[in-house]
Amino acid sequence: MATHDLPLAGVRVLELAGLAPGPYTGSEFEGHSSHPRTLLSFSTASTVVLSDFGADVVRVDRAGTTFSTDVLSRHKRSLSVSLKSPSGLALLRTLLSAPSVRGCSNINCKCPQAKQANCMNNINQGVWRADVLIDPFRPGVLERLGLGPDVLLAANPGLVIARLTGFRREGAYGKMAGHDINYVALSGVLSLLGRKNDKPYFPANLLADFAGGGIMAVIGILMALLSRQKTGRGQVVEIDMVTGTRYISSFPLMMSRPSLGFPIWDQPRGENLLDGGAPWYDVFETSDGGYMSVGALENHFYTIFINKMLENAKKEYVPNPAPSPNTQMDRSTWPDLERFLTATFKTKTRDEWTTIFLGTDACCVPVLNRQEIDQDGVGKDEPGTRLTTQQFENGDGGVPGPAPNLVSTPARGPGDSTSFFLTPGKDTRRVLKEAGFEKETNKLIEEGAVEISEDDDDEGDVKAKL
Repeated sequence: MATHDLPLAGVRVLELAGLAPGPYTGSEFEGHSSHPRTLLSFSTASTVVLSDFGADVVRVDRAGTTFSTDVLSRHKRSLSVSLKSPSGLALLRTLLSAPSVRGCSNINCKCPQAKQANCMNNINQGVWRADVLIDPFRPGVLERLGLGPDVLLAANPGLVIARLTGFRREGAYGKMAGHDINYVALSGVLSLLGRKNDKPYFPANLLADFAGGGIMAVIGILMALLSRQKTGRGQVVEIDMVTGTRYISSFPLMMSRPSLGFPIWDQPRGENLLDGGAPWYDVFETSDGGYMSVGALENHFYTIFINKMLENAKKEYVPNPAPSPNTQMDRSTWPDLERFLTATFKTKTRDEWTTIFLGTDACCVPVLNRQEIDQDGVGKDEPGTRLTTQQFENGDGGVPGPAPNLVSTPARGPGDSTSFFLTPGKDTRRVLKEAGFEKETNKLIEEGAVEISEDDDDEGDVKAKL
């Protein structure tokens, strides 16, 4: 598929995540990112989705940075800018302005028409337009740079400004550093996760960073772009991971209210139907150290599951009375059922159980590891269908492919990248050329306003070594 046929083709995104510093860099943004280190930025979760579906994502990296830990950089480009430099700051401000109000392409121009569209040096209309800005910094950073929403929207009324924070921008935690586990904790969701009589257990850094943060940002950005089609105006999209996590977890939070009267999540942690409290919604170890997941929630599925287990069980493991579809919701039978399932699953290997349940509606499938998701017919779709992973030559496994699958206008795959990482400044010269700054590029480099990496694949006379 041609790039212009992609769903988000023509949408340009500037991602400031590359400017977020580490705590020991001594940069002008030290301690100002939503995360205290650049090891992880949940803005990358949103921009990789946008870029997969055709958006031109330009990651704005901090000049002087030679390496980025952003492994979700496929299809992105990198522009290396120093916001310590007045010219660098002016450049970024210009790139975020609408073509009709930029005026002269010379950011230091003093001519009277510099703010007018008829300036003799005016950038060609339509050459460059920023549609979305990703702001991952703590509250107040952009404002102190003179790049607050009021300023940016005045210069570019159609701009969508996605402001991503961990904690809510306003509030007692707003200026504090934090990570996924902290945001899930404040959302109220962490208190629901874990085993009975044990401490709360967090699901890696998936729930807040990627679901409540990154994916919520994608949804907000797309809705703002859709609204712009109707109104012609952009807007600020506020995303914080506490609120986002709480929102996507509405079901368990609502179901945990005893007043609703639904017996799904009304018990203490680890004693409910969907949190490991029910033995027929849990994970069990097999004889070879593998695991099977069981999700036989509905009675007609549970009937198939328990009958299969009884067919393959040793008689000495079957409790008296034997498990029955009629007693599925009888909590008094759950301890015996748990022991029966635990003992029976350990009598066969994971692959043997997989074969037993394959093709049935028992809701019982194997727990795959990272390497196994690349195997044909298991984690990867059968030949002839859309692949969910793409192999890389280094043999280090596959990369998850984009979702959802738009049948008529699908996303780009993980690509033919030879590296997971995008070198800061790799596309500086090309981006400046597209934006109308080709003549000023060398001067900007000399002033330290921008930097270009050694592997910049656009031709130029000057290569500033990082």
